[in-house]
Amino acid sequence: MISDERPVALVTGGSAGLGFVISQKLLRAGYRVVIVGRNRDRLNEAVGNLESEGNQSRAGAHDSCLAALPCDLTDATAVEGLLSEVSQLFGRLDVLINCVGASDRGMIETLDPERAEFLFRQNVITALLCSQQAIPALQRSGGVIVNIGSLASKVGARYIGGYAIAKHALAGMTQQLRLELKPRGIHVCLVSPGPIRREDEGQRYQESAEGLPVQAARPGGGARVSGLPPERVADAVLAAIRKRKPDVILPRYLRLLIMLGHALPRLGDWLLLKFTSPKKD
Repeated sequence: MISDERPVALVTGGSAGLGFVISQKLLRAGYRVVIVGRNRDRLNEAVGNLESEGNQSRAGAHDSCLAALPCDLTDATAVEGLLSEVSQLFGRLDVLINCVGASDRGMIETLDPERAEFLFRQNVITALLCSQQAIPALQRSGGVIVNIGSLASKVGARYIGGYAIAKHALAGMTQQLRLELKPRGIHVCLVSPGPIRREDEGQRYQESAEGLPVQAARPGGGARVSGLPPERVADAVLAAIRKRKPDVILPRYLRLLIMLGHALPRLGDWLLLKFTSPKKD
């Protein structure tokens, strides 16, 4: 165990995508970071890319500000072992970022129950298990849990299969956990971004979106919202940690539309249909 007072952040899904960018942001902000994923090769590649920015470390090194640990986050025993290893490596935990998850395309009418269960395990159970195991360490540090949701955490949408079901469950769990852990000094936040820019956007869901409008394969099921740079989302996560924000929606202007939709459901449905309709409609 290292004697070091710098804060420690655990980022699930940290080997690629948004989780990787969040890990970059935390390292630059002075955190020691543990990235977690299923694939050891991808983790090692991510560590190499992070090191190339000047973080002199190697995966699993005890004298490093960066560690990479493989783990199946749907396995309760494995998650318990993960948090134990983080404690042995760094002796503390200040921030948990639950970023791992899975998206979807399709319609509820044809949603397979097994697919719904898979999405629930990836988006909710992973966050549940990690949060449960992290509570003792976070209570000692007065730390923060950030769950990465989605606009689908706040509203329904067309063409995104069982994704909204899982993300709504994550939002409910986040609020309940925030209320339960506040007296223990732990803050819990939900960050709900809109579609995030990806190199493979428009191609990633072509097969699962077969038979749906063409734009359904695009980020957000083709919602008419500009894709967010992942760096912007990472900035919002860091701000949420520092300011202990309870709930963050990106882009911010959509918060008002979501509030209006919840207050006036007919208006909310009209807005959602407008934002998710093919242009030819």
